[in-house]
Amino acid sequence: MNEWKHRVRGLREAVAFAAVCLMTLAAVACIGAVLLLRPGADKLGVTFSSAYSEDLHLNPEDVLTAIVSDLGVKRVRIPVYWSDQETAPGVYNFSALDSLMAIAEAHDTEVTLVIGMKVPRWPECFLPTFVNGLNEDELNAAVYRYEQALIGHAKFYPALVQWQVENEPLFPYGNCPAPSLERLKHEVQLVRGLDTAHPIMLTVSGEQEPWLDLSSIADTIGVSMYRFAYNDMLGPIVFPYEPIYYRAHAMITKLFVNDVVISELQMEPWFTGNPQESESIAIPFTAKDFVDHMDFVKRTGIHEVLLWGAEWWYYQKVHGDPSLWNIAKQTFSESK
Repeated sequence: MNEWKHRVRGLREAVAFAAVCLMTLAAVACIGAVLLLRPGADKLGVTFSSAYSEDLHLNPEDVLTAIVSDLGVKRVRIPVYWSDQETAPGVYNFSALDSLMAIAEAHDTEVTLVIGMKVPRWPECFLPTFVNGLNEDELNAAVYRYEQALIGHAKFYPALVQWQVENEPLFPYGNCPAPSLERLKHEVQLVRGLDTAHPIMLTVSGEQEPWLDLSSIADTIGVSMYRFAYNDMLGPIVFPYEPIYYRAHAMITKLFVNDVVISELQMEPWFTGNPQESESIAIPFTAKDFVDHMDFVKRTGIHEVLLWGAEWWYYQKVHGDPSLWNIAKQTFSESK
């Protein structure tokens, strides 16, 4: 009789243990499902380029004002073009940057300033003419001096929340000096030494570079997201990656940095020349494409997303086609 009771009790314990294991596995599965299925893109912003605005014959201050007031954008990444800030060795003029940062401050907009030799928009590197002919060591010394002056001035902007040092600095794209990890590390160290109050973001190509290579020296990793590109020989190219590709990479990369963001979400046509000339549009971009790209990025689970092309939306709007501007306005309104 006692042996039978022991067997029953043992069976109950085994069943209870199995039930606990199943419940634990179910809980882990639920947590995993939440992590894998949670939507992203709930923190939206844009990249704003004064150089691109001027290429479109727009006033940069007008464009930025419209972005932060009419669209209601609260996160803006602003490239700082070296050739505009230092016109002669040691001669700096930050007045245009001051005006842009004042607009951001007046509209409670958070700004990431992109500094260095390589910053967003073609031709990628905006070097002052006086550095032409310098050797690598001399060029590095020149950019360090410029960054020291810029940071000493700009770190006090109330709207500044983050630095980005260079743009996709190890990706060989654009009319630029050869990539240098040593130079990048020196720049990051320089920024950290001059400003301990603001974190640093470093960026990579989301489709064409490893995400982890810069994680040891960055607080945040920003990745570009392009759904299509254009090659002169091959024509239009569609990248085959699905949202899970970005989600998995982001989950791994976040083990080593504070955050992973989409620093550049493709939201304008692919141009092969002057954007004002219709024949330069190699791949068009419509309001439907805008919606499709937003749906895609939400499925990556990456929360902060900076949209690329706001200057073009504004250009189209003032020239009679407000479709992209209007869908952007609706998108930003819904994200708040």
